[in-house]
Amino acid sequence: MYLEHRYVHHAHVIDCWGRFDQTDRAQFMQAIESVPTQGYRCLILNFTSLYFLDPVIVPDILFAKEYLQESSISLILVSPLSYVRSELLTANVLHKIPTYTSVYDALHRPHSAVVSSSMNSINKATASPVYHSL
Repeated sequence: MYLEHRYVHHAHVIDCWGRFDQTDRAQFMQAIESVPTQGYRCLILNFTSLYFLDPVIVPDILFAKEYLQESSISLILVSPLSYVRSELLTANVLHKIPTYTSVYDALHRPHSAVVSSSMNSINKATASPVYHSL
């Protein structure tokens, strides 16, 4: 997996590309551990270009959420592709971590979070997610 860090307004964004598997575990944890020292209150993991997520990595994502919460930093996921979304749904991650369709929505439209349980209800004809107000 390739990671790129950027800072947008009040958030640290980590864009992820490619496959996320066991070989990327150390790189991911190092990136997560560096976040509290940077002074941002929000970390956005942008999974838009992540096409594979190894199921053994899912506990690391949940650990990241808990680790960041200890420093009062919120973790947000953005736009997982269908295979990655399926893995996250199976592990109930989307019920625990807010998920948005874009980084812009995560930053500027806090009420546009894709409802985790509704991710299963994606309209197959239009492939559009169901939204709800928080």
